[in-house]
Amino acid sequence: MFFRKLKNLIILNAIFFYHLGYANEVAITFDDLPGQQDLSAQKLEPINNQIITTLRKFNAPAIGFVNEYKLYSKGQTKEKIAILKSWVDNGFSLGNHTFSHHSLTNSNLDEYEQDVLKGETISKKLMNEAGMDYHYFRYPYLDMGRPLQKRTAFEKFLKAQNLIIAPVTINTDDWKFNRSLNQNPKSKDEVIQKYLAYTRARFAFYEKVSKKLFNRNIKHVWLLHVNLLNSLVINDLLKIAQEYNYNFVTLDAALKDLAYLSTDTFYAATNQSWLYRWDLSKNKVINWSDEPVLDNNLAIIPNDIKFAIKDDIKTINKQTVAENQTPD
Repeated sequence: MFFRKLKNLIILNAIFFYHLGYANEVAITFDDLPGQQDLSAQKLEPINNQIITTLRKFNAPAIGFVNEYKLYSKGQTKEKIAILKSWVDNGFSLGNHTFSHHSLTNSNLDEYEQDVLKGETISKKLMNEAGMDYHYFRYPYLDMGRPLQKRTAFEKFLKAQNLIIAPVTINTDDWKFNRSLNQNPKSKDEVIQKYLAYTRARFAFYEKVSKKLFNRNIKHVWLLHVNLLNSLVINDLLKIAQEYNYNFVTLDAALKDLAYLSTDTFYAATNQSWLYRWDLSKNKVINWSDEPVLDNNLAIIPNDIKFAIKDDIKTINKQTVAENQTPD
């Protein structure tokens, strides 16, 4: 009897610590380094410096995914490489976001693969010189390729290059707010408040979805961009994550969550959270109309997303397809 109770206690403790280890952790990722917009090095440097400084203040690991074509614009290659180096010098990682930021679905596969190789020339060198491992790739537009044959072939290419796909579970659409900020700088305070409210709403929604899909809150991966808006509010963003009791972890640590081994047969070329992909792949029922989305005035509205499943190809409505054209 004693040993039976002891065995049950050990099992209960194992289950408790298993779930505890997966609770409320998020990896922070930034796309489009050295900057979402093609700006001068003089404008990009303070944007990057503010983000880096604040990440260090919060002891928050991060990885930045680079489009290396941006290094060669405006005749400031040396200065823009120095911006990338500042990420590495401060202990942050760099990843591959292709050279040109093209959609896989709309590209020739061979040309796209060459663009991936071209896109790691500088970033990989900086990482290797710092003794850091370069091994992550993020799809532009989160477009993993369609049809299935193209997606499968490209995944084999990534494996051969020792590149690991960087997924996204939390996407707060910062690029939309940054666009509004640049178009209407006098509305800065209003744009910022709407952005922070939207970020809170999306954190709450994705946590709810995670718990419904996995009966727990998985380790999340948060997609952000290096832009003016995020440089202004990065302190507030990290505080919001802390409000939801999140600890900041590396992408390596987040992807140890078994959720990232889930089946993904989502082949539509749209920038959807992996939570959405897993839901459709498993034919589970999440009410995606509860997902906060934005109207043209950056007001939060219900999502009218609908989907149909045919021959393992997932299709969604025209509105969502149009929203795929983002800088992710």
